[in-house]
Amino acid sequence: MEAFESSWTGGVGALVDRVLPPVCDRPESLLQLPSIILSESDCFRASLSLALGLGIVFFAGLIKLPQIATIVSNKSVAGLSGTTFLIETFGYTYNLAAHYRQNYPISTYGDFSVLILENYVILYLFYSYTDRKEVGFAVIAAFFASLVLLCSPIFPMPLLELMLLGNVAVVVLGRTPQAYSNYVNGSTGALSIITCWGIFLGACARIFTTIQDVNSFNILAGYLSSAILNGIIAFQVAYYRYVKPKVSPEDKVKKST
Repeated sequence: MEAFESSWTGGVGALVDRVLPPVCDRPESLLQLPSIILSESDCFRASLSLALGLGIVFFAGLIKLPQIATIVSNKSVAGLSGTTFLIETFGYTYNLAAHYRQNYPISTYGDFSVLILENYVILYLFYSYTDRKEVGFAVIAAFFASLVLLCSPIFPMPLLELMLLGNVAVVVLGRTPQAYSNYVNGSTGALSIITCWGIFLGACARIFTTIQDVNSFNILAGYLSSAILNGIIAFQVAYYRYVKPKVSPEDKVKKST
């Protein structure tokens, strides 16, 4: 028991005190922590938001790996919209910069940095498999330079905040081409169902963390529209892959005669 108390005062307690949201009372031991979180509504909501945010940051490192693996495995970007990934990366870039410069908790935006890196890989693969590798390098370099500039004090903060007004437009312009392409083709091509559903569920979780920790309607509106449009794409992937009956060439001939 003494060793347990010693570890609490020697490091564990300090770590909990640092991580636990400020609205929560400070526990005197690890055993008190669950009762404090569950007994105080403000503490519970703040702790849940923190846990969700950190979980999203962690899973962001995994969420697009299936998409990357699918592209590499198929050696094809069939069914993928390059416009979607370009606009999506642009949105990630200025949102990361805005969160960073306004000193929001890293649990509310850390996933942007991971998603940007993964999108760099996807863009490189997209341009490589369409024989435009040099263009891919140029696009990635331009996005990286833009991120550095937007995170710098050199770029006017009012202008960066103004860019947040375009969150809904960026989401709509970024996801609609992919949803429309899926509808027209009657297929979702190389889209990964794990990635699509992960992004959709992550956007839903971000609605809660944004309400809890971020005082910005523009950011919230972006996540609301993201949840709706990414939800459409996620359901399209499930529908075209597992629900819609596949028509054989023979059936197509019969229908045409």
